Amino acid sequence: SIDQSSSTTSLNKPFPTASGDECPNLFINYLSRIHRDDDFNILLKGFCRLLNNPLIQTYLPGSCKKIGFYQELLILFWKFCDRNKKFLYHALKSSEILDLVVPILYFLNDARSDTSRIGLMHIGVFILLLLSGERNFGVRLNKPYATRIPMDIPVFTGTHADLLIIVFHKIIVSAHQRLQPLYDCLLTIIVNISPYLKTLSMVSSNKLLHLFEAFSSPWFLLAASDNHHLVFFLLEAFNNLIQYQFDGNANLVYTIIRKRQVFFSLSNLATDSQTIAKLSVRNANTTSTSSKKNIDTSTNKQTIFQTNLKSPANDEPQLNKDFSLQQQQSNSSSTVLLSNAMIATLAETPCK
Repeated sequence: SIDQSSSTTSLNKPFPTASGDECPNLFINYLSRIHRDDDFNILLKGFCRLLNNPLIQTYLPGSCKKIGFYQELLILFWKFCDRNKKFLYHALKSSEILDLVVPILYFLNDARSDTSRIGLMHIGVFILLLLSGERNFGVRLNKPYATRIPMDIPVFTGTHADLLIIVFHKIIVSAHQRLQPLYDCLLTIIVNISPYLKTLSMVSSNKLLHLFEAFSSPWFLLAASDNHHLVFFLLEAFNNLIQYQFDGNANLVYTIIRKRQVFFSLSNLATDSQTIAKLSVRNANTTSTSSKKNIDTSTNKQTIFQTNLKSPANDEPQLNKDFSLQQQQSNSSSTVLLSNAMIATLAETPCK
C-alpha cells in the first residue's frame, strides 16, 4: 500500500535552489532551472516585443493596442536575471539586449518627474546596474543609435552609450529630489561601462563635464559628507575613457581641455575649517533669504539644479544653491534609502 501522508509531504517540501537554499515558490524554482538556448530566445524576444510596445508609433490612431504593464515586465525581467544567471549571460551575448535598454531609458526619462512612479525608476536603474557589471554590456553599447523614439532630449548622432549618458544627465538635472539616492547608481553605471566606450559624441561629452562642474563646486561638495563620491565616480569614468579608449574619444578630451579650469579649481579646493564655515554660513543665508520670498522649498519640489535658469555658456541648468541646507537635513534618510535599495558596486576594469 502507498503511504498517502508521506507522498503528500514530499510534494509540499520546498525544492533546493542553485545556491542550496530552499525555495518555497515552485515557479521561481523552475524559472531558475531553465537552461536551453531556444527557451532563452523565446523569453528574450518576448521581453523585447512587449517592452517596445509603448514606443510603437503609427499613422492610424488606435491601430496598435498599447500595454500598461511594463513595470511588471521589468520586475519579471529582473527576477529572471537575478534567479537564472544563464539567462542573464545569454541576454548579454545577444544583440537584442539593446532592444531592452532603449525602452528602459525611455521609461526612466518619462517617469523622472512623476513621484508616483519612483518604483519604476528604481527597478529600471537596478536592471541597468546589474547589466553594467558585465563586459558584454559595455561593448554592445558601442552600436550606433539609429532608432528615434519620442524623448525630450537633445538631438545627437552617436551610439547607445551616448543615449544612456544623455538620459542619465536629464534625470539628475531635472528629476525629483527623492531620486537623489539613485545618483550613485547612475554614475556607477557610467563608470562600469566607461572602459569599453570607443567613442562619445560631443553632446554626451558636454553632459558629463556639466555634471562634473556641478558636483565639484565647493558649496555642493561641502554640503554633505557623501557628496564627494559623485565627483569620484566621474573622475573614475574620465580616467577609464582616457586610459583605455583615448584614440576614439577626441570629443571628450577636447571638452576636458575646454573645461580645464574646473579641474584646476578642484585641485586647489580649500579644505580648512574656516572656508567650510564660511560656505555653511553662506548656504544658510541663501536659504533663509529664499524662504522670506515665499519660495516653495519643500522636499517634494526641490532639486539640485534650477531648470528655469540657464547658463549662458552651454545652455545647461544652473545649480540650485538653496538645495544644500535641505540636503544636510535629509542626508541621513537618503543614505538609509540607498543602503536599503541596493549597493552600487563597481565592475572590474579591463587589463591592457
